[in-house]
Amino acid sequence: MNENATDLSHPTVRQWITAFNAHDVEALVALYAAEAELFDSGMPGPRRGKSQIENWFRWRFRSTPTITYTEQTTSRRERDTFEVTWMASGIGPRVLGLGGKPFQSPGKSVFVLKEEQIWRQQGSYDHLAVIRQIVPILNVLPRAVAEWIYSLYLRRNGVKH
Repeated sequence: MNENATDLSHPTVRQWITAFNAHDVEALVALYAAEAELFDSGMPGPRRGKSQIENWFRWRFRSTPTITYTEQTTSRRERDTFEVTWMASGIGPRVLGLGGKPFQSPGKSVFVLKEEQIWRQQGSYDHLAVIRQIVPILNVLPRAVAEWIYSLYLRRNGVKH
């Protein structure tokens, strides 16, 4: 956790951050309820249930093995809802043979807990800004073209809606 961040989180959220940064898929998946939903702005659609969530994290860590989240702030929105702002960083994947460059992007994750497990998690960040850091040539292309290239990358790597 950032030394300036106040710990207003829940142990499950703390465990999630630790497991994510360790790329420990089994520990991550164990934190989710059986019927959990995971969605972030870089996904083509939500992942539902432990199997889909596990597949997503396996792909994420295989494609971006250096990704880490540095927590910036944590707040409790409601009794069982927590928001974490973070800075993601790492070396990005190669996209269509290009890239493999460092990236850094702010974002946030909202965790909704039910009986001490993650019932719903939604992450948001500017995935296009990230992909443009990884593949700088995308900076000169229209947004729609860069988005299409990103979706092609996901499909070529087996990530479906």
